[in-house]
Amino acid sequence: MAGAEAGRLVAWVPAAVAAEIVLLRELGRIKVGLPELRTAMDASSCLRFLALDLRQLDDFAAHRGIADPFDRLIVSACRAVDARLVSRDTALAQSGLVRVVWD
Repeated sequence: MAGAEAGRLVAWVPAAVAAEIVLLRELGRIKVGLPELRTAMDASSCLRFLALDLRQLDDFAAHRGIADPFDRLIVSACRAVDARLVSRDTALAQSGLVRVVWD
């Protein structure tokens, strides 16, 4: 994350992350919503939105071992752009499907 914050790297925000933010805010589990995400993305040149495409959905379909559909979509997005996933989810790290980092 430090490289993205310094403007040296791109930090992708998959469509699934934006959708999950909306749902989690509706459930009262987080305070951040789509307006805050949009503001953060507009303010930072390192944050880029990654739309969901058929290539990601092909990858999504191949990884039925990941039970959570949002996790599957996020993993597929990371794989589509060969990115590291910033997450504390040890199951995703242990899956070997993506490189997981936590700063």
